[in-house]
Amino acid sequence: MGLVKRIFLVLGIVALIVLSIVGVALARDSYVLSALSGASQSGGTLITYKDYNWTFAPENPNVVYVAVWAPDPYRDYIEKALVEVIGKHSLTPVIVDDVQNYDLKGRFVLFYGPVVEENDGLIYNEISISGILYYSYAGDVESAVETINRGLAFSEAEIDKSAETLREACIERLLELRIANQTCDVAYWWHLKGKVGKLAEGDPYEMVASEIASQLDQFLRIDSDEP
Repeated sequence: MGLVKRIFLVLGIVALIVLSIVGVALARDSYVLSALSGASQSGGTLITYKDYNWTFAPENPNVVYVAVWAPDPYRDYIEKALVEVIGKHSLTPVIVDDVQNYDLKGRFVLFYGPVVEENDGLIYNEISISGILYYSYAGDVESAVETINRGLAFSEAEIDKSAETLREACIERLLELRIANQTCDVAYWWHLKGKVGKLAEGDPYEMVASEIASQLDQFLRIDSDEP
């Protein structure tokens, strides 16, 4: 075998070894990240006087109604993660489909995630979801549903504005109804991605759901001093 052929053979073997090492490393890797994310919080309880006809909501603040508007299997994983977080705060989670029947009945949590992607590669599984988490202490279901039904822009450039639109609609309605409990929080993610290598332990759906639920956990911790 000529010298040049031997050099190319050695280089080929080295390249294969390097690629194998890189492939194994990727196959053992796992992470969660998003291209864009953020959160906005507002409200608290207003200091009011009875003669101005202010009232308090919800009827039962110890109950949290939960709705996840996302395709399966994302919905199941996110519901489970949200329920677990709510339970840790000594609150009672109730998953509902007909959400409009629970307006102002208890606290309300909605995750709206209409954009999903999946990639089952040779060395890793990757999924992603883009969506908005909405939390209303007063349990304002109506403004959230109406705002979503009117249409929210879903793109990397506009998802933050869509989340803010949801929050502002909630605050406006609570002011109109003269409800003193003004807490309304939103968080958003664009391409919240869970990636798990074939040789790694973990479920990308669980990882993404846990990330969303951790944001609700923060909302509830901040909200724990509500009356």
